[in-house]
Order: sequence, then structure tokens, then C-alpha cells
Amino acid sequence: MQFLYFLESIRNPVLDGFFSVITYLGDEIAFLVLAIIIYWCVSKSSGLYIMLAGLGGTLFNQLLKLSFRIPRPWVKDPSFTIVESAREAATGYSFPSGHTQQVTTTMGGIARFSKKLWVRIVTIVLLALTALSRMYLGVHTPADVLVSLAIGAVLVFALYPLFKKSEEKPALLYIAYGVFALLSLLYVFYVNLKVWPADIDPHNLRSGIKQGWTLLGCSLGILFSLWIEHRYVNFQPKTAFLRQLPKVIIGLALTLAIKEGTKPLLKLIFGDVLFTTAIRYFLVCVFAAAIWPMSFRWFNAGCPLSAKAKKRIKKALIIILIVILVIAILGGFLFWRVTRRTNAEPVSTEGCSNPLITPLGVTMLSGHRAGGGIAPENTMAALKNCVESDAYELDIFEFDLRMTADGELILLHDSTLDRTSNAAEHFGHEDVYPGDYTLAQLKELNMGDKFSADSGESPYAGLRGEEIPDELRIITIEETLDYLEAQGEYRYIIEIKNSGETGYAAVDKLYSLLVEYGALERVVVGTFNNEVTEYMDATYPDLPRSAGFNEAIEFYLCSFFGLKKDSFPYVALQIPTTDYVVNLGTSRVINYAHEHNIAVQYWTINEADEIAYLQSVGADAIMTDVPDLGARILNQP
Repeated sequence: MQFLYFLESIRNPVLDGFFSVITYLGDEIAFLVLAIIIYWCVSKSSGLYIMLAGLGGTLFNQLLKLSFRIPRPWVKDPSFTIVESAREAATGYSFPSGHTQQVTTTMGGIARFSKKLWVRIVTIVLLALTALSRMYLGVHTPADVLVSLAIGAVLVFALYPLFKKSEEKPALLYIAYGVFALLSLLYVFYVNLKVWPADIDPHNLRSGIKQGWTLLGCSLGILFSLWIEHRYVNFQPKTAFLRQLPKVIIGLALTLAIKEGTKPLLKLIFGDVLFTTAIRYFLVCVFAAAIWPMSFRWFNAGCPLSAKAKKRIKKALIIILIVILVIAILGGFLFWRVTRRTNAEPVSTEGCSNPLITPLGVTMLSGHRAGGGIAPENTMAALKNCVESDAYELDIFEFDLRMTADGELILLHDSTLDRTSNAAEHFGHEDVYPGDYTLAQLKELNMGDKFSADSGESPYAGLRGEEIPDELRIITIEETLDYLEAQGEYRYIIEIKNSGETGYAAVDKLYSLLVEYGALERVVVGTFNNEVTEYMDATYPDLPRSAGFNEAIEFYLCSFFGLKKDSFPYVALQIPTTDYVVNLGTSRVINYAHEHNIAVQYWTINEADEIAYLQSVGADAIMTDVPDLGARILNQP
């Protein structure tokens, strides 16, 4: 730590900025980009050499991190400070340094295969500066960095002869990546099946498991690509610089688009499961190593076109322009139709049997996240603030539920506790997921730490330990119902945030509690997870629920085209107005819902004009962060 204190003493804005930039050379993106460019433009075997050295280093790095579980310097010594810009990327255990290991295999590998002295000098200097940056920024100790340098150097020198021979014996490439694929598979089994000690940080363990799936996907993707490239492509990497430029720019853009674009798609299909990382990186590697190289002969030849081809392209461009113009006109008209406010008169709700549907001109007031705009959201302080207020009276309490590691349902909106509490500071890392910790551990947090009042002050910031009042600690659904049910028969809008099996368990527990408290008929349960919606219908058909995400889309299309349906399987639409471009806050939507005995409840409405408008067109409930404002606009007695 003495060396780190020395570096801390010489910090200044110029050096902070320099090392904050240079450290990105050890980032995953920099590694991928350099390895791919070398593979495409310099030498296929050299690119594969850099890639395997980097992947192998990552495997050893993750094994050591999970085995030694050494915390970051500022966690070991709270008096030590880091350069704040580096905190976001400094996740996981400290030993050894992942950035240093990555830059060692990348820059060290380039220095090893390059025959040009200036290239070797530049890469070694960049390697040294990146390693130094990890210590200067305060995110790693000298031991972290030196061990990573050693791992990277061993891999660089050990693998080089193998890849040198592979230029004459390509089968060696299959053997090398086959062995690594096997090691990656064993690592995945190891980290998933090992019984880890109770003190292991769940965030770090999750990161280690995710890295294992990444390594497996990459190794299998490259193995598959080797066969395709050797059999069907066999491209030549070297050509004139101006011919390399377009293939690199376009190819990298497409590769990174696949890397980032498939993430939300796979999450939508499979949910938030880590094995999708293997699928994503498999696709990235196959595209970069086999599919995109199929275009290189054309690029290397200067992108030649015959006169006939040029004429066809010209005609195609004219057709494309006409099509674009037509689409733009139709799109503009459609955009106007879906974003405008309709002029339809609100219809009377007399005859509607749904108790959530209010008489025309009457709109129920709901505190979004228990009135999170005027008190720390989803806390007992927020609940009491709403119940005890003389300025307004809530009809409905709205809050969100997530499950802890020990199966407790707590009030929390976000997927992590970072935005609202001191969780990142308390646990020593960002992205603190509630499912990784027990209720007792989460009770140690100050849930009002990040709350900001209208005056701009943060009245609860800095409270720690016994200073934190119980009203600012995280609360369970049982604590919430114990308090609210003793105050009166409120209605509830409850959103289940968890997906998959955890979401099912959350539904089970919530249902039994609602029955126990006699509140089943006064609740509307919602979720953005379609599989949880299906589970509610199949298991608890008497549980009143709101429309799921896909159902809300279907409902809007039915209302837009005026389609008639016998019934819908939900009692309420809980929707925004214009959050998704389409204007859902219209009399047409509300009238159509009421015709089908469905209540319409809007979130999150914090502007006076919008609250007044929605009441005028027949909205049944308004969820707002500022219920004091909502009460004034809705003319509460």
C-alpha cells in the first residue's frame, strides 16, 4: 500500500485524465478490436495467437480471483482514495488485475510476433503504462499487477511456438482451441457446482460464472470458425491500406453491433440467465472469424463492379429512394395518428362492474413507490408520510417487490440498490443485486442516502450504522401490510420485478400474504415478465392482475383498429402516457377499456397539466411521485 500512497500523493488532473484513458487498453473491447484487426489484416495465426493468450489469461485470472477473494485497495484500507472515474469499471475482486493481464497478452503478443523494433518498443511502453495506470488510479495493488504481468508473459511466450508451427500445421489450431474449449467447460462446471464459502461476494461469483460462459462461447465459436474458414473462405489478410480500411471499419461496426445488439434480444427470449453470454460470444466470434472474412476477396480486389452491375445498382438506388419516400410519408402519417390526442368524448362508466373503474370525472390518487418524490421511495418513511399527511389522502399505494437471497420480499424498484442507497459503498462494489444478499444484510443500508428534497438538500445522506432510523431501512411486504392494514382498507398496486422461478416464488408468497391479510380483492398485481403473468393465470386465477407488456401492446392495437373482443384476462391497464412514443393517454384508449370492463391506471404522472387532462378524459387512477400535487389537481376534499 505504501507505493499506492505515493502514487496518490502525486495525482493531479492531467495525470488523472491521462491514466484514465490509457487504462482502457486493458479493456475487453480494446482486446477484441486489436485481435480482430490483426486476424483480418496482418496474420490469421497471429490474431488467433493473441486471442487464445487473452482468453487463457482471463481463465487463470478468474480462477485466482475466486480462489483468493482479495478485496480492492480502498475496501482493505478505507482511508485510501481512488480516482473516481475508475470506480465504475473496477468490479470484482482485486487480485490479480484483469486489465493488466489483458494488456500483457495483447501488447506482449504483438511485441512477440512483430519483427519491427519500433512496434516492439511502442507496445512494451503501452503495456507498462497500462499496468501503472491500474495502480495510479488506485484500483489495484503492485501484487495484483505483477502477478497479472507474470501470467500474461508466460502465456505469450508459451503459446508463440505453437502458433508459429500452426502456419505449416493448421491442425495445431484445432488442438489448441479444442483444449481451451475443454478447459472452459471444466471451469464452467467448477464455478457453478463448487460449494463456495458463505463469505464469498455474490457479485464477484456471478461475474466469475459469467466469464466462464464467455470463454466457452468464444472457444467454441473460434473452433467452428476455423473449420468454415479453412474449408470455404481461406482469405488473404494482407492488401493495400486503403483497401483494408473499409473492411475493418464496416466489419468492426457490425461485430460490435452483434455483441451489443444480441444482449437484449437473448435476454428477452431466455430471461436474465448467464448461459446466454456463451451464445452471444459464439455469434460474435463466428461472424468475426468466418462470416465477415467471406467478403475480403472483394474488398482486397478494390470492390470491383462491372458496367452491368453499376447500372443495376443505380436502378436499385432509385427504387430504394422511392420506397424510402413512400415509407417516410406513411410513417409520418402513422406517427401523427399514434402520438396525437384523440377528440372522442369520454363515455359514462355506469354499468361497469369492475370496482376499479371510477365514475366519469373521479380519479383515484395513488402514491407511486409510496410517494417517492416527497420521501425516500419504498420505505416506511414514505408510507408514514402518505398516511399521516393532512394535505392529501391516498386511495392506492403503489410499490415494487424483489426477492432477497433468503426468500424475503422487499420493497425495491430498481434491479440494484445503487441508485437509492449506500449499497456500493457498504458492500465495496457497484451493481448490488438484492437477490445476492439476505434481508439482514440489506437492513444495514440507508435507503434514504440518495434522496434529494425539492430544496436540493439530501437530509438523510451520510447516516450509517445505528444512526440510520428504522424508517429508512429496507422493508418487507409483511412490514408494509402490517402498517397499512392497521391504518385503513387501502387498495394496492404491486409490481413483481423478479422473473423466472424467482418470480414464481414471489407470486406464491405474495398471494398467501394477501389472503392472510384479507387484501386479495383490493390489489392489482403486475409484472413486465410474461412468464410470471402466465404463472399467475395458471396458478391463481382469482388474483386480480394488470395487463402484461405483450398484452398492453395487443390491447392498444385492438383499440386503435376498433376491434371487438369478448373479454380480456386482466382487470386493469397500468400504462404510461407517452413513454414509448405512442400516446396511450387518450380518450379512445380509456373508452375502449371501459367498454371491456377494464380500469385504466396511469404511471408516472408528475405534471399538473397532465394530471388534469387525464382526469378530464376518464382515467381511473393516477400514480404519482408527488401525491400532494396530485391531490390538489384532483380536487380531493
